[in-house]
Amino acid sequence: MTGRVINRREQHKQHTRAALEQAALALFARRGYEHTTVEEIAAGAGVSVRTFFRYYSSKQHVLFGDIGHERVDQLRGALEARPADEPPLESVRAVLDAADITDEAELDQLRARLALLSEQPSLLSTYLVLSEELRRLVSVFVAGRCGRAETHPYPLLVAGAAQAAWDSALWSWAAGQTRDLAIQRRSAFAQLTAGVLPPDERGEPPHQP
Repeated sequence: MTGRVINRREQHKQHTRAALEQAALALFARRGYEHTTVEEIAAGAGVSVRTFFRYYSSKQHVLFGDIGHERVDQLRGALEARPADEPPLESVRAVLDAADITDEAELDQLRARLALLSEQPSLLSTYLVLSEELRRLVSVFVAGRCGRAETHPYPLLVAGAAQAAWDSALWSWAAGQTRDLAIQRRSAFAQLTAGVLPPDERGEPPHQP
């Protein structure tokens, strides 16, 4: 019974978040970001302003907010679940591949968010925070799996490649330079990590700081 109650509660939260994000994106597109109020977003989602602030701290937060942070949390869980004896680079590749956005409705929302970022450069800080979360997540994971410090070149290279592959694929796709976001991101990650050898294959002693 408890499990069912928790599931229903989580489903309700997800539904409310989705309704707020959809209402916000529709209003931003129709009225412009600056002319849209929190009150209007709440009304568009059929909830109170108080409920809005239970989920989001501001209009800026609703742009990527929980959807982005939840995706990072999902990536963290997926990385931790990879086999302990799997090469870290292969773990990262598999998890990022599985997380690629392919659903058309999600892609449409992503386009709308990126269009707003282009129109409102002040909102870029929200995106940059998420991008840095991804980089740090990968760096910490790779460092832990290969027994090196997070600041060792190898985890930094793999994490930087993950971040750069996402950024380059995303903005190229948003500009219409590539049709398939997932294929572009995978191709970029493969190119950026080609020839990047783990510490043990470079002849480095284990646990080198």
